[in-house]
Amino acid sequence: MKASNAGANSSREKNVSTRGHKPHGHASSRGGRPPTKPPLTHFLSLPIGHHPLLRDSISSFTDGLLNASPRIPGLDQSIVIPPRRLHFTLGVMSLTDAVDNSNDDTTHSEAKTLPEALSLLSTLKPRIIEMMQGDSIFAPLNLMNIMKPDDGNPDNAHVLWLGPSFDTEAAQRLRRVGELVFKTFSDAGFIVDRRPLKLHCTLLNTSHRRPRPRGARQPFSYKALLTSRVDQTMIQQPSEQFDYRHPVKVDFGSWEVSEIQICKMGSYGPEGEYVSCGGCSLVP
Repeated sequence: MKASNAGANSSREKNVSTRGHKPHGHASSRGGRPPTKPPLTHFLSLPIGHHPLLRDSISSFTDGLLNASPRIPGLDQSIVIPPRRLHFTLGVMSLTDAVDNSNDDTTHSEAKTLPEALSLLSTLKPRIIEMMQGDSIFAPLNLMNIMKPDDGNPDNAHVLWLGPSFDTEAAQRLRRVGELVFKTFSDAGFIVDRRPLKLHCTLLNTSHRRPRPRGARQPFSYKALLTSRVDQTMIQQPSEQFDYRHPVKVDFGSWEVSEIQICKMGSYGPEGEYVSCGGCSLVP
């Protein structure tokens, strides 16, 4: 199942407000306070939520899970990522809209700006086009799993994701492009998270649960989700013996990625999508 047309641009990310955002810098050393981390404001995205057929498929799946009988513990509409926001994240960044003109030379030199990020992304286009070798970039969604659950217990899951298995040339091409962007932005100091890139598209995230529970986040049961009748129709090799440490094979199609975008965290466009601040076309 492939999408035929690529449109404009995971997964809703955790909202991070950029209102009142101040330029990057160090907190005052008065009183011995440690430096304040600047808020995360933007992320590098491979959007796929613009494909109508994918949105329909994902909505049918998550609606089925929400209406499953018996009920899946911890599952709630508020933790479901709206399909229009589905994407792969290549890295999160803390950016200002322009260079800080304050008198703090250290702050000025260390600040990263949105124009600088867009400029760096544009320099990668020739290398990306060369890597594509005239072919489009497709993202297969044929694996499903959760991020590491609390206490290693799949009944205490917080994030459900889809992703590629990388056993095809198309999936390898997707990974090569993603890793090029990730490494380039990491080496330039835009991405500070040094964990390896994990290409995935988030479907459920308990950080979005509303009303927000007091204390620890309320998990959902991955074990119950996997054994629900709805999920059995999507899993290619159904079994009652699942190990969350290994993804299960599913088939949600393969979808063209037409652009790498820099999106504003917590933003909403006309269709509920993340707002793109600019990007790099991947159309051959």
